[in-house]
Amino acid sequence: MGKHGTEYARVERDLYPTPSWVVGAVAEHLDLRGLTVWEPACGDGGMAAALRCQGCARVYASDIVDRGAGQDETLDFLSAQNPKLERFDLICTNPPFGQRGRLATAFIEVGLQRLRTPGLLALLLPCDFDSAKTCARCFGDCPHFAAKIVLRERVVWFRRDDGIRAAPKENSAWFLWQRSPLRLRHAPVILYAPANAAVELPYDGNVDFDRSINACYAAIRDRVAAGGRGWKPK
Repeated sequence: MGKHGTEYARVERDLYPTPSWVVGAVAEHLDLRGLTVWEPACGDGGMAAALRCQGCARVYASDIVDRGAGQDETLDFLSAQNPKLERFDLICTNPPFGQRGRLATAFIEVGLQRLRTPGLLALLLPCDFDSAKTCARCFGDCPHFAAKIVLRERVVWFRRDDGIRAAPKENSAWFLWQRSPLRLRHAPVILYAPANAAVELPYDGNVDFDRSINACYAAIRDRVAAGGRGWKPK
């Protein structure tokens, strides 16, 4: 179940820190070394730190509020305000989702407007975000949509230890847009990462049944062996 499921209380401003391995996954297909990157929804600064570890020359971090994580500027990415940054090669962030994904869609649209030529936009979104008909203009109908990097591990957005519900996990993907001086349109590609993801074996119903029935038999044997009223062996 994803972090936006109705059984979870929404975190204020959709502050869900991104695990560092997620940035490592996009770096398997996108060479980040030497790039100047703008992280416009930096939150606790985790993604900015992970980008620096991947060899970015500079990571400029901003957010709509100052969370005390050492960001460079307080800036509303969706406003007309420009960052105090002369140039950047890449905009990279895990955007807030908003109701029915409206904020995430706005980040795509504004991100494309802010991109310079050449330039890249990389956003971390739910894996099926490109399937909605209302988003076709941002994906299949968008000449700048370049690639989708499907994460082969599910992102755990926050940990729970109350024993009531499992921690929310979500199938996610990086979506990439590119502005290029070349007046050629290439079909977007689908890639996968991380390369070292654990391989999930296909479900085998027969094996599952055998394990379940054997576990039941074992539990009955243990209960009979323990004895007690109504459980004494005949």
